Amino acid sequence: MALPKLETPTYELTLPSTNKKITYRPFLVKEHKIMMTLADVDAKELSRVVLELIDACTFKKLNVKKLSNFDIEYIFLNLRAKSIGEIVKINVNCDCGEKIPHEVNLNDIEIEKDKTITDSVKLRHDIVVSLRYPNFYEMLDLLTNKDEANIFTVVAKCIDKIFSGEDVIHRDSFTDEEAEEFLSQFTKDEFSKVENFFIKLPKVVQKITAHCEKCDKPVETRLEGLQNFFA
Repeated sequence: MALPKLETPTYELTLPSTNKKITYRPFLVKEHKIMMTLADVDAKELSRVVLELIDACTFKKLNVKKLSNFDIEYIFLNLRAKSIGEIVKINVNCDCGEKIPHEVNLNDIEIEKDKTITDSVKLRHDIVVSLRYPNFYEMLDLLTNKDEANIFTVVAKCIDKIFSGEDVIHRDSFTDEEAEEFLSQFTKDEFSKVENFFIKLPKVVQKITAHCEKCDKPVETRLEGLQNFFA
């Protein structure tokens, strides 16, 4: 006799970058085992595992490699909350050297956006550059390799459109190399305008206040990035 197939519950969330609703399921037992190892892996391995888990839990209906960094983090923390529980135990570092045990509720995570930043950057009166959010791997590249040439390469990849007078030049009509050549013509002030978009990208954050019993003071901090939530 064939064994019964068990139905897995599904949930919905809204992607922060597009406001698009997606459906996901919690981790299965085999995925839960993988989750338990994440606190001990480096950033690149964490990225690989996270993308694989999200791909499986969203029924392979998302192109996860093209999702923004904060979309990935937001989805993953929601997955963790529905699969294992909303509470994550972490240690908060006090200036006195004490490590303070603290519980974080994943339902309290927020997307922090700078409302002064837009994806369209006006460089000159007839030149406007439209940018896209870097994907998870591109963001990891920016965080782990701060070499100026590497930053330049990632920024070039994230040019989505160029408005030149009445003409619109779409991404599929120019290469990464041509984008880099275009960027190389910018003045320092013009490149700073573009770079500011990446400096002030939306972030998944949680602000927390812990109490240090050793020095009897409140300790305020904020969590950013997946590794902080599993520290």
